[in-house]
Amino acid sequence: MAPSSKSERDENKQKPARRHREHVVRLLARGQVSGQLSQRVFRKLPPRVCVSLKSIVSEEFLRAGHIFLGFTKCGRYVLSYTSDCGDDDFSFYTYRLYWWEFNLHSRLRQVREVRLFAGEEIYSDLFLTVCEWPSDRSKIVVFGFNTRSSSSLLMNLMMSDENNRDIYITIASMPPPQPCAQCSGTPGPAQTVSDQCLAHGYLLNSRYQVVYPFPTFQPAFQLKQDQVVLLNTSYSLVACAVSVCPAGAQGESTQILYRKKDPGVGLPTAAPVSPCPSPPSQSQSQDPAKTRPPPPSPDQSQAAVRAREFAADLFRRAQAGEREQRMQEDEEEEESERESKSKSKSPASSSSSGLEGRGVSGQAHQRNTAGPLASASSPSSPSASSPASSSSSLPPPSEPGSVNYTRLQYCLQPPGAPEQDTDYEDDKGLLPFTVTDLQGRNLRLLKGPQSSQGQCVCVEQLTLDFEYVINEVIRRDAAWSDQFCSFSDYDIVILEVCPELHTVVINIGLLLLAFPSPEEEHCRPHSYHSSLQVCWDLSSGACHTVGVGDLIEVKGQTSGSVWSSYRKSCVNTVMKWLVPESSSRYINRMTNEALHKGSSLKVLADSDRYTWIVL
Repeated sequence: MAPSSKSERDENKQKPARRHREHVVRLLARGQVSGQLSQRVFRKLPPRVCVSLKSIVSEEFLRAGHIFLGFTKCGRYVLSYTSDCGDDDFSFYTYRLYWWEFNLHSRLRQVREVRLFAGEEIYSDLFLTVCEWPSDRSKIVVFGFNTRSSSSLLMNLMMSDENNRDIYITIASMPPPQPCAQCSGTPGPAQTVSDQCLAHGYLLNSRYQVVYPFPTFQPAFQLKQDQVVLLNTSYSLVACAVSVCPAGAQGESTQILYRKKDPGVGLPTAAPVSPCPSPPSQSQSQDPAKTRPPPPSPDQSQAAVRAREFAADLFRRAQAGEREQRMQEDEEEEESERESKSKSKSPASSSSSGLEGRGVSGQAHQRNTAGPLASASSPSSPSASSPASSSSSLPPPSEPGSVNYTRLQYCLQPPGAPEQDTDYEDDKGLLPFTVTDLQGRNLRLLKGPQSSQGQCVCVEQLTLDFEYVINEVIRRDAAWSDQFCSFSDYDIVILEVCPELHTVVINIGLLLLAFPSPEEEHCRPHSYHSSLQVCWDLSSGACHTVGVGDLIEVKGQTSGSVWSSYRKSCVNTVMKWLVPESSSRYINRMTNEALHKGSSLKVLADSDRYTWIVL
């Protein structure tokens, strides 16, 4: 029967809105299938898993200015920090990080306190981000950077050039859940936890400066490989690895980066579906049926499939380019042998074609012809080797010209020994850093054949020179290399990191000068922007070109608008193929962004254990 009045019709319209809410278990199951879980499900938690911060922290700590950041990934600790800048405008900031042991319905207990960025003169309030690796629970990394938004008089005096920005880094070991054999005492205040144990008691501090366009901070990529942090210094990409090993230990077994493998030999081939396949075990290689990739499940999301295909295509193109280079090297080597047998004059090397006389400096030209992107990739290099000519009796391939590698070991100072001078010659453009214990005492650098007992902190740095790579990629792989004159600026964005293959895919945006067309004569060069996609192998140091963009003329655009549109395109590319982070392998991030926005966090959430601390 139709409603007889307007009020009855309105009442009937409102009835569907009062339907019963779906059960939370059903919502969780739907999120597990689709890979997406609505945050509204846990907008309100039961009171038994919500704790008030004031009820578990003494009032004196809150008055001291503690800023609470959040839970660590293990859920055992809550982190906070303080910043002290003194009473006048000419005082430097001092940052301290605190670990608090968390137990539900009991007060927080402080277990560690360390000074961040020790030895640095910090003249402004910093944006802080504390991160943890996907699976490495032994340490955390703290990023800090400043901007000119501060009204501090000291900052305005120190930062005379607004095109520079200081970046501060601290890598700190985590407190142990239980004292190990090397630890002295029991967990308690900061300096008594691991006084003689480097595995649980070291700090690494570093500082560097970046220039405009300021590199983007991408923790989802920069910490995607356990124990390795990628740092973009505007001029180079530095892969830094920190580990604890027996003092004096040498060899590739203790190395995380740069094992000096011949690029192109022994590298696993990317599967058609997964961009990061694990190498098959011996038992799997004997059974062909086990090596076949399992068929995708019907519940697998289309976004994940597209993401894997995209990343796999990147690595396939990089390896295809590598195979073409090896084939070209074999052909040129055979041709050279035939011509030498016939006593004919060997052809001159053409390594400088397309760049000579086009405005490239003599120094850059000399670097290009010396050893482009690993000597093994240059046909004219005397140390170039093909897979057929490589042998265990031959010396290992020389270090690629685009990278620098160093590995240093630090141990505790012997009792009564004078403190060692921490200055070292920066002859390879590496990041300067200091390694200390929890009390701030510098560790001793092991030099030469020095021997030491116990543990040591191993710090590895593998540095990729951006300008070297740009020149080599343009010379070898750009269709417009004959038009190229010089580049004036560049911006680097990380597109993907594959931990299983130890590779990094980067996108290099370029502002450059080039001639409009090779056919036109007496024509002035114009301004263009383009992009280069490069795959960098962290095991061999070798780089392989993935793609080279076309020249797009810059007409009336400022450099700011060019970089803005370039980064938007990079974000669109990454988001288009982004795979949601695993529930276990994710990068934990804690920031003080809310503080800089003039607000405060509402809760500190431990999503894995569904626990909240209400601020």
